[in-house]
Amino acid sequence: MKVLVLHGSARKGGDTDALADHFLAGMAEAGRHEVRHFYAIDMNIAHCRGATCMACGGDGGTAGCVVQDDMQSVYPALREADVVVLATPMFWGYMTSQLKTLFDRLEAVVSPQYFGRKDFVLFIGYRHYYGSMVEWLTRITRAFDSRCHSVVCQTYDPKTQRDVPITDTPERLEEAFALGRRIAVGTGV
Repeated sequence: MKVLVLHGSARKGGDTDALADHFLAGMAEAGRHEVRHFYAIDMNIAHCRGATCMACGGDGGTAGCVVQDDMQSVYPALREADVVVLATPMFWGYMTSQLKTLFDRLEAVVSPQYFGRKDFVLFIGYRHYYGSMVEWLTRITRAFDSRCHSVVCQTYDPKTQRDVPITDTPERLEEAFALGRRIAVGTGV
């Protein structure tokens, strides 16, 4: 199985990376998988130019994106992936700006060829609200006959007004591990 992991956090090894690591460990328990990691914070990704450009033709990926930057390595990895993992903290009710820029550039390849019949896995670390991300990915996966899975972890305690390290929520780490194992053996539904 080919797995693509898109990391949205600026903090490598943080909470959402820990969730992704546990997921991958669960997958590895069922066998060997090819995994590619992309850390949006380290990538040179220009913003999508949208309607002012449309060099991609807006036709679902046949022309591709004309902007030559680090996205050129993401496109084939997405197309080939069986499982796409998004691991990101929530900032202002949505994914980080770095990961959002990466996703905006996927507009050039929006098609069943790139998004169809895959497992999309969303790992979110949030403080107050996470629904917008889950709703967004659910709509995309439904449109392309793919499957959406999410593990959300509140990394803030509003009562004490303190951050909660991922190690204090072992049930979320176990949930990520179990999800990885289920997807790897084909029972991820």
